[in-house]
Amino acid sequence: MNFLERVRRFMYGRYGFDQFGRFLFGLGIFFWAVCFLLRFMLVARAMYIIYRVCSFLNTAVYVYAVFRILSRNTYKRSLENEKYLRIRNKVVPILEKKTENLRNKEYIFKNCPQCGVRLRLKRVRGKHTTKCPKCGKTFNVRVFVDYRNDGYTDIR
Repeated sequence: MNFLERVRRFMYGRYGFDQFGRFLFGLGIFFWAVCFLLRFMLVARAMYIIYRVCSFLNTAVYVYAVFRILSRNTYKRSLENEKYLRIRNKVVPILEKKTENLRNKEYIFKNCPQCGVRLRLKRVRGKHTTKCPKCGKTFNVRVFVDYRNDGYTDIR
């Protein structure tokens, strides 16, 4: 019996790897990188304590991830994964919406204050009056700094 067959037999009936497991391993890599950087900045006692806490969190995250992979209680692990996915599906669209103005160099996005529809407007510096095509309300949009020049736009 070769090694892969032994691994398959060992993993039979165990939960395995899922999206939450991938997130945990990514979080472990993040903590590892922070610990790696803190190791070079150990000049004060406080930095040493932060390094030890980060190292502990790194180990705890990896131990929990491996525990989930090897667990035979697949029902509880799948509930944990569903809870993680519900939280992630709420957070990711919010982050995508926030970064949309940074990625788009020609347009800004503003919600109508009356009906809430999302409008795409030309990115031009200054104060502008805009009319919502859905409800007909006119409102002011101010763009203080042009994105193409400074890399930052403040929309009000």
